[in-house]
Amino acid sequence: MTGSTGAGRSGGGPTGGRDLRGRAFPALTTGTPHERLGSVESLRVWAEQEAEDAIEWYLRDKRRKRRGSRLVRVLMIVLATTGTVIPLAGAATGTDIQSWGYVFLAVAAGCKGFDHFFGLSTAWMRDMTAAQALRGELSAFRLAWSAELLRDPTGVPEQTLVERRLLLIGDLAGKLRTHLQSETGDWTAEFRAGLQHFQDPAAGLPAPRDAGAAAER
Repeated sequence: MTGSTGAGRSGGGPTGGRDLRGRAFPALTTGTPHERLGSVESLRVWAEQEAEDAIEWYLRDKRRKRRGSRLVRVLMIVLATTGTVIPLAGAATGTDIQSWGYVFLAVAAGCKGFDHFFGLSTAWMRDMTAAQALRGELSAFRLAWSAELLRDPTGVPEQTLVERRLLLIGDLAGKLRTHLQSETGDWTAEFRAGLQHFQDPAAGLPAPRDAGAAAER
């Protein structure tokens, strides 16, 4: 059984696409003690690759959303500043351009709403937090696995070695699943809150027929 704790990366890994997909479960052989230990090693490599794929996905998503967040915020600042300066310039020059200031301010508010609805500013920070947490779990697993390999196996039954190492692998896989479910739950809650934020003002507006009746009164 190899003592290496670094998971190999394949060029055609699942993180090449946009979605985070799990890797295929390794084929296991249990005929001889050597084959069983080899199967445990295959599971170890699979678990580490799953964690590395998730870390890579979050880091790539973070970079993309951070660029989008910065672009939206720059546009927001430029538009808001322009919308504020235009009425002042119109008043100073006697030009009737004040209405354009409202247009720029409205677009700036739209940029803020876009950022809030799609969660660009919060999503990339959440991605970074998730990647750091997963990296910590992977490092802890590799230290525990190294300590396991450095133990003296003399007199230890082969079944005990297998069960002890499978427990470490299962712990890593379980923590990975917990982190992914937690982050997905946070994203879902934020998305629903964004929908509710936009639906509440719309619910308070009168329907077209009601507005016409109110005008007739």
